[in-house]
Amino acid sequence: MSTEQTTAWGDAEGRRRDILSSAELILEEHGYAGLTMRAIAVGAGVSSGTVYQYFDGKEDVFAALMERRLDDLRRTLAEVDRGLGIAGVLREIEPQVTELWRRFGRSAAQWEAKVLAGGRRGKEATGSVKVYRKTITALARTLAETAEAAGQTLLDDPALPHWVWDSLIGLADDLLLQGSRTSRVRPADLIAFATGAIERGIVAG
Repeated sequence: MSTEQTTAWGDAEGRRRDILSSAELILEEHGYAGLTMRAIAVGAGVSSGTVYQYFDGKEDVFAALMERRLDDLRRTLAEVDRGLGIAGVLREIEPQVTELWRRFGRSAAQWEAKVLAGGRRGKEATGSVKVYRKTITALARTLAETAEAAGQTLLDDPALPHWVWDSLIGLADDLLLQGSRTSRVRPADLIAFATGAIERGIVAG
């Protein structure tokens, strides 16, 4: 499972990327239970001690992976064309949300139970929470700007972006579980209906 190493000695950022790439592969193949610092080290081609130089534990590694994906999503939100309309914007970001949920969704509950409920918050875990909040803020801003471009008014409720996010996660879960296939609805049709329904649910009047 070891990744091919091309990172030069002393390249701290490159080494960190190797560690995160190894961890992401382990999560995909074995889930959160299989994510150990030793396994991460083997996959990255480094010693366990080297991994601990970058992360306090596997909880922090998981948080860093989530943070990286949320950063990517936030960049997409900043750049997406507001002229697409709300449903169109949601369709643009849906693949990233689905990929995030595919890689981390099944492990998120275990991570939250151990880190958040258990009170263990390293710097990476704390940073991940902040990045999630920034992502929700970016989503709210994008929705507001998109609605304004279309001459629409959004419902005035602080829960709105959180509900939209949860709705996208629910859509991602259905797509990944192939619920659309078992109900004989094409995935593209399900995405179109769901994003349209979200738009109708958040626009006033």
